[in-house]
Amino acid sequence: MTYHRITEPARLHALIDAMLLIETPAHLNDLLRAIVEAAGELVGARYGALGIVASDGQTLSRFITYGVDDATRAAIGHAPHGHGVLGETIRTATSVRVDDLAHHEGSSGFPPHHPVMAQFLGVPITTGDGRVYGNLYLTDRRDGQPFDDDDEALLEAFGRAAGLVIDQARLRRNLRELTLSEERERLARDLHDTVIQRLFGVGLSLQLAASRDLDDDTRARVESALNELDATIHEIRTTIFEIDQDDFDGASLEERLTTLSGEVAARLGIKVELEIAPGLDHQIGKHVGSHVVQALREMLSNVARHAAAHEARVRVGVDEDRVTLSVRDDGVGFAATTGVGRGLRNLASRARELGGECVVDSAPGRGTLVTWTAYRLD
Repeated sequence: MTYHRITEPARLHALIDAMLLIETPAHLNDLLRAIVEAAGELVGARYGALGIVASDGQTLSRFITYGVDDATRAAIGHAPHGHGVLGETIRTATSVRVDDLAHHEGSSGFPPHHPVMAQFLGVPITTGDGRVYGNLYLTDRRDGQPFDDDDEALLEAFGRAAGLVIDQARLRRNLRELTLSEERERLARDLHDTVIQRLFGVGLSLQLAASRDLDDDTRARVESALNELDATIHEIRTTIFEIDQDDFDGASLEERLTTLSGEVAARLGIKVELEIAPGLDHQIGKHVGSHVVQALREMLSNVARHAAAHEARVRVGVDEDRVTLSVRDDGVGFAATTGVGRGLRNLASRARELGGECVVDSAPGRGTLVTWTAYRLD
């Protein structure tokens, strides 16, 4: 292993700190940013980056940078796609060291406003299953010297540490989802089999009472109670819909989305028009596909709870390495100044976990459009 080649105490301590990040319950993006920053500082590089390989295995879907300020990053525009010497690191899945980028045959030059860089050192980030998840890059030592064997050994060790961090983050995520799934299934079953059935029983008793010869005040109170029961049953059904897990083993993503949309009409009384991009299952990984299903469940439950809508239009599309899910309803809408509720916060958090975002467009009287995006990382 490459850390055996590192003997300088400061570098060993920094590498140990990077490996200890596997026990830190922070967001994966923050952990990876900490690794590239630590590597840049220890090697003494002006610039660094961690590129995440897209699902095609050839290009980059995201780029976490070090040493480039926000203004410069904005002026550069689109992040690198993984061509040139960056692509060489991806294709070979081995370390690449270049002393002069300007004369390297694989160099594709720099876009306008990009800092000029001369020296390059890149290493792959490999996860425990052998997959190349991304690449760690450094350019230009501050002392002007070319990168040496020690620098390469250190960066390879940091790349290995990044792989461990990614594996641990995935393990935590899978364990958390498994635990939540089991608990949600139990809760949904209890709500449906026990609570709703009891409420139905109470409702039938009240209906029988309302059919008798009652004075106006008593009849009004019974009818009010029946209305409250109907509203409560609807609320519980919406809650069951929110927490229920699709258990269609072997079903495609398209089938899961179609079934989920159909449940809205059956359980919640809202008509859903669904449009899915052709070949969706071949373009989206299993993990992100599950997030898309849960995001749609959250969006449709928000419509049922708050929109007072009759119809909702759902669109699922893919553009390069990004999946976009949108839901537009014909409900009452809300003002932009209204505070964001738990459902929208959950959607935004789920999108950020996958490198995307959640945008809400609404106004009183014209319904709501929610657009949710994510990048297909696996």
